Amino acid sequence: MSAERPIPAEVDGWETPVHDRHQAEFSTRDDVQNFQAMVVQARHVTSCSYETTLYDHQQAFRLLWRHLERTGYLRRVRHGADNRLRSDDLTAGERADLDLLLTIYDGVHPS
Repeated sequence: MSAERPIPAEVDGWETPVHDRHQAEFSTRDDVQNFQAMVVQARHVTSCSYETTLYDHQQAFRLLWRHLERTGYLRRVRHGADNRLRSDDLTAGERADLDLLLTIYDGVHPS
């Protein structure tokens, strides 16, 4: 299996300042902070509200997703998600974010 190539900071003239910012910061944040940052990127992509470009936010999301998969954090979130969704502790926004990420996770990792 070949090693995963790092995502370049600029591809075909596309600047990626959001991706670059997360690439510089993700190793200094814990998994919870990186997960929250990934949720923000998912919101940008799904709501078409970009700081820069769709591509930039997609690349930032991919960077954070891959990191959280390597640490096992996404798997742990998935295993606890059903109980969290059944609880009354989530706001409507948190519930929507968790639903979105579960849809993505279950699409990538079908049972």
